Amino acid sequence: MKKLLTTFSLIILFSLGVQAQYYFNIYGSPGQNPGGLNTSTEYPLGGGLPAGWTSILGPSVTTPSWSANQTIPFSFNFNGNPVTQYKVSSTGVLTFTTSATSVPGATKAALPSASIPDNSVCLWGLQTIGTNDNVVTQTFGSAPNRQHWVFFTSNALGGTGWSYWSIVLEEGSDNIYIVDQRHSGTTGGVSMGIQLNSTTAYSVGANVMPLAAADPTPVDNAYYEFIQGTAPADNVELAALGLNATEVIGNPISINGTLSNKGSNAINSVIVNWTADGGTTVNRDTLSLSLNTNSSVSFTHAVAWNPTTAGQNVTIDVWTQEPNGMTDPDPSNDSLSADVFTILGNTVQKVALMEQFTTAVCQFCPDGAWVTDQIDANYQNVAVTSVHSCFGTDAMTNSEASALCSTLGIGAAPTGMVDRKLFPTETDVAFGRGFGYPNWQNSTWSTRSLSQSQLGTAVDVSVTGNYNSSNRQLTANVTASMVDYIKPGDLVTVGLMLVEDSVTGSGNGYNQVNAYNGQAGHPYAGAGNPIVGYHHKRVLRDILPGTWGDPNVIPANYALNTNYTRNFTTTLPANYDPSKMYLIGIVSYYSTTNDLSGYEVLNVEKVKMSNLVTNTSELKKDVESLTIYPNPTADVSTLKFDLSSAKNVNLEVRDITGKLLQTENFGTMVKGRQSIQLDLANLAEGFYFVNLRLDNEVITKKISVVK
Repeated sequence: MKKLLTTFSLIILFSLGVQAQYYFNIYGSPGQNPGGLNTSTEYPLGGGLPAGWTSILGPSVTTPSWSANQTIPFSFNFNGNPVTQYKVSSTGVLTFTTSATSVPGATKAALPSASIPDNSVCLWGLQTIGTNDNVVTQTFGSAPNRQHWVFFTSNALGGTGWSYWSIVLEEGSDNIYIVDQRHSGTTGGVSMGIQLNSTTAYSVGANVMPLAAADPTPVDNAYYEFIQGTAPADNVELAALGLNATEVIGNPISINGTLSNKGSNAINSVIVNWTADGGTTVNRDTLSLSLNTNSSVSFTHAVAWNPTTAGQNVTIDVWTQEPNGMTDPDPSNDSLSADVFTILGNTVQKVALMEQFTTAVCQFCPDGAWVTDQIDANYQNVAVTSVHSCFGTDAMTNSEASALCSTLGIGAAPTGMVDRKLFPTETDVAFGRGFGYPNWQNSTWSTRSLSQSQLGTAVDVSVTGNYNSSNRQLTANVTASMVDYIKPGDLVTVGLMLVEDSVTGSGNGYNQVNAYNGQAGHPYAGAGNPIVGYHHKRVLRDILPGTWGDPNVIPANYALNTNYTRNFTTTLPANYDPSKMYLIGIVSYYSTTNDLSGYEVLNVEKVKMSNLVTNTSELKKDVESLTIYPNPTADVSTLKFDLSSAKNVNLEVRDITGKLLQTENFGTMVKGRQSIQLDLANLAEGFYFVNLRLDNEVITKKISVVK
């Protein structure tokens, strides 16, 4: 689904008496590349750009130059005439006049210009002058709907920084796209457009500034669509819908989105319709607008949606008709659909799962380990584990770790997953840390872990059991309870991770290769390369009953607020140190079609093995009895809870980063109903976490302070 479109002024330059042969649309924030065929990350050739690209020019082209002639891999018409070849200048010009000899200089000018060959597409002003600068090509898609991409990677723009743009030729439609992709430190723009000859051009502008930021994925890209012919007079596009993937029943839900004018006339009125699950169209609204060409506007339909049943997946279809009272000449962009899952809105506190991929042979992994040390120490509601795989193997690699890498397509370390979630800015579930020492809080691992831990979840998870030291047998129960409906996935599984902290050993399987040995100030400076006797933190030892958990615990027709428990019994190997073992109970989706978006973790619970409670029902009763009211509060709230036996009671208040703000020990409280006061008058507005410690167990609730 497209995001909001940015409004631009368009300039079309052509000689009087010459009929325009192109018109163009601007997509300021579509959230994807045109057509969605190219999802490549945007890096220099040889510096992270995925395989499949071919260099045709560069790097370090200090004098303006043409590439060799290139053959278009499919039939293509430019300005209504077939063309088969093109060439590209190091200054950002693609021309179909392959006989041209004069190369446009690095100083751009307005189009049309005598410096530009006839029949050219211009990103004039780029310079392929640096050691990372190239022009590369690749064809995406399948016939008859392919796209041929000419990608200017890391080119200079405005004399400083780096800039990524592409010119795209599309099979079938004969459309030409100019894609604005990635930039940093640029101080100028490009002269952008299509030039037919020295007197006729279709120009976006003589100094079009970049819109995309430095993100290396298509999520922040913009693009310009050049179409042969004359723009239709009255053409409205339904560009985006504003519905959420889940919506809470009981309150009216606005049907809203964005409209864009893709016609040559201003749009003064348009009809917007919607329906739920293909029902009778009774929801019709005539909007009064003042929408100029290539401008966009947000709208909210006069008729709201009022779902009354939770646990349903509903398709909302929205479409427009009759812009300015006329028949829309291009119905292909008039409609959008959104699948919405209805819920009650009930949540419990979420614990995020951060899985760091590492190996002893990975030279940059000590920095990744340091970042995860900080996440583990500072974020209370993040469970961290280190998976020894994805970059070679070591003595701590196991079959579950290898399966995570092979199934999820992970082939690098240090990388990490947060809740095995495919984030909107990623094409893989595992991603780099972004920042390492000392900026761990700005790392992608940190920000996403914190963000996920601040969410509520519909799945409550608890881990109980016991460990028999005489025979090293572990018995553990992972219990899941749905407090609300969860969006349907392929399967929902229950598993148990065995994690050991501070694992050491001797030899190449344990000695940690260290790229930071000579980096002054780094925590691992001077530690050696490799580091002998290195302590490997939070090592994933096993996942029971297998990598993806057990899909037979939670039925498809689960009941709310009902416990579903999986018992796990295993004998710890002799080389595991029970005093350093942690258990992580995990409830997650499992994709039967290997869809990377289908493995997301719903919730986890991490407990130290030595703190296991054997009486599951007793603990569950204590946990479920806790209430806090009022919530939200402006000052004082009351906590009420039941104790199934006498226990030491301690109360903590932490902020969303896990920082301890208040603590109070109430000593041993007797069995029965208890009540204590919580004074939050000194805290600022926001969300906080209340931890009620009953002996070794912790019950966490979220509370909101509203002044």
